[in-house]
Formats: sequence, structure tokens, C-alpha cells
Amino acid sequence: MEEEIDLREYIDVLIRRWKWILGITLTALVAAAVVSFFILTPIYEAKAGVVIVKSRSEIAFEPKYRTLMEEDIASRRKALEALVKSSAVAAEVINASEVSLPPEERDVDALLDMVETSSNGDLISIKVRGKDPQRITAIANAWGQAYEEYVNGLYGSIPQSPEDIQPQVVEAEKNYKKAQEALAEFLGDNRIETLTKEIEDKKATLSDYYATKRQLDRLIADARALRDQLRQQGASSSMGTGNSLSIMLLQASAFTLLSPELPVQLQLAFDEQVGLESSAAEHAQSLDALLSILEARREEVQSLINEGTLQQEILQLQEQLEREQARQQELTQARDLAWETYQTLARKEAEVQVATQVTDTEVRFAVPAVEPKEPVAPKKKLNIAIAGVLGLMVGVFGAFFIEFLEGGEEGEER
Repeated sequence: MEEEIDLREYIDVLIRRWKWILGITLTALVAAAVVSFFILTPIYEAKAGVVIVKSRSEIAFEPKYRTLMEEDIASRRKALEALVKSSAVAAEVINASEVSLPPEERDVDALLDMVETSSNGDLISIKVRGKDPQRITAIANAWGQAYEEYVNGLYGSIPQSPEDIQPQVVEAEKNYKKAQEALAEFLGDNRIETLTKEIEDKKATLSDYYATKRQLDRLIADARALRDQLRQQGASSSMGTGNSLSIMLLQASAFTLLSPELPVQLQLAFDEQVGLESSAAEHAQSLDALLSILEARREEVQSLINEGTLQQEILQLQEQLEREQARQQELTQARDLAWETYQTLARKEAEVQVATQVTDTEVRFAVPAVEPKEPVAPKKKLNIAIAGVLGLMVGVFGAFFIEFLEGGEEGEER
């Protein structure tokens, strides 16, 4: 069976520790009161209001413009509310003669931080918070006036007529089609891919020249070292197995590298002199023949590198490729710009069509701010009430915690 909870034990704890609970609660209340009344600086709030004069239809809208008109009005309302906290408006308020701001507040960002906005239907509220009631009242009123002048100047201009925009739209469409045709013609008849392939082929050939020269240098160095070693052994001395194998590997490498260009006599000589029983003199003689061919081939390759024909051809091809790519980029940018121009003018035509049927948006500074008498922060009564509740909770939990500790100590003593 489940044990029943006896609330009397908990009530007894609260009764025994009532002084502890009351003390913590009173301490929290007094601390909150001291902080709220003597430490926290009072913050005041001044409110001003600007009314939006609705845009109304003067004539019936065509169906194709009705949605655009509704979207335009909705987006304009959002823009009007967003423009309240405009840097331009803040700058006008800073320069207003009726507003006297200390140096630390004569900054656009600092002033914008003091302002909050909200909207309710056609009314846009401008709320300014600060420590000086008189100053924030002046700021709120100056803000409303500056905002009215700024918005009415921004939206009060006379729009163009559709007849002014229509020829520009037609011309922009023609320019776009012309630019698109020019780009398509170029893409169908350009040499970018061909030039790229030719450059890659010539670079590969030049790279092969350098690779061949490096291989020839290594073969020549190895052949000279081996020939000098054979000469030091003497003409009549027999060859060791290691040297014979080295010569065979060297001749095989040379044959692989130069086989298309080796004379038939030398190829036959290689076949005849690969035996291990050949003398050092015979192998030295074959190495001399091999060296003469390798050195001649190296000079040919070096001359091809030095003459710079390939390098010059690559540079010329790269110049042609860059001109082709620049032309393609130029035509692409011209096509994109023509398209953007056409789209912008087309949207402008629709907007002008709507604007000619809707009165200009206006705002009026209708609700001047009144100097506040009571601060909006800190909320002293709320702070004290919250502190009292928190103090009571801490006191109750503290009472049970102390009771738990003392109960544990008594158990250990037993």
C-alpha cells in the first residue's frame, strides 16, 4: 500500500521556522524598495502620433492593376512605419532648434535607440524614452514634425504618366532582343573552345620537351659515370655482372626514349653488345656511341626550347582567347543589362499606371507629445511584489533545507 503524505509535518516546519521565512521575505522587500526608489534612475516616456492619410481610388481600376494597387498600398504602409526610425529623420531632429541635446545624445545611432514605434490602423505612434521629461517631449514632437516633412516630400512628387514610360518600355524590349541575338550569334560562331584546345596541346608539347630534356640529362650523366668507371678498369679487364646489367638497363632506357630516332646500326650494336661476357673496352665503346646520340638529341631539344616558337605561339593564342572571352563577357553583360532595364521599366509602367489612379500618400503630425508626469520605469510596486514572492519562496525552501540538515545531524548522533 502507498504511504499517505502527512501535511502536518510540513506545516510544523513552517511554524517552527516562521521567523526565518519572515526575515528573508522582509529583507527581499526592503532591498527591492531601496533599489527601486533610490538606486534605479526613473525613465520617462513621451508619445507623439502621426496619422496616415489613406490613398483612395479616384477612378475604377483595371483588373490587371487591382492586385498591384493592393500590394502597393500594403507595402507603402509598411514602408511608412519603417521610415519613422530613419537616419534622415534622426539627423533633422538633432539639428532642430527646439531640441537641446547633450553631446552624448547628438549621435544618430544613440538617438535612434531612444525611439520606439508602433502602429494601430492609420495611427503611427512615436515613443521616446529618457531621463529628462522635458527633453524627450521635445524630441518626440520634433520627430513627428521631421517625419511629416520627410515622408510628404518623399511621396509627394508628381509621377510620370504612362505615355512617358511606354516608349521607353518598347525601346528597352527591342534593345534586349537585339543584345540576346548578338550573344546567341557569338556563341554559335566563336573560337573559345578551339583556342583552349590548341593552347592545351602546345603547353603539353612544351612540357614534353622539358621532360625529355630532364630524362636525357639523367641518361647522359649515368652513361658518363659508367663509361669513366669502365675506362679506369682497363681495356682488357673483364666486366662484372653488376656493370653489365647497369649497361643493359641504361641501353634499354635510351632505346625506349630514342627508339624512333636511333639509327639501325646502333640498334643492332645494342643487340650484339648486351652479353655479359663482353669486355670493358667494348662496353665503353658502345657507351661512347650512345653518349654521342643522347647529347645530339639533348641539343636538339634544348634548341627547340630556346628558340621560343612554342612559347610565342601559346602567348598569341592566349591573347586571342582573352579577346574572345572578353567579347563573350561584354555581350553577356549587355544582354543582362538590357533585360534588367526592360524589367525595371515594365514594373515602372505598371506602378505609374497605379499611381495615376491613387492619390499621393500623406501623413500628418496629429498627436503632439505631452510632457510626462510619472515615470514608466522602474515599476516600483511590481518590483517590490516580485521581490516579496521570491523572498517568500526562498524562505520556505530554506526552512525545509535547514530542517533536513538538522534532522541528518540528529540521526548521526544516535
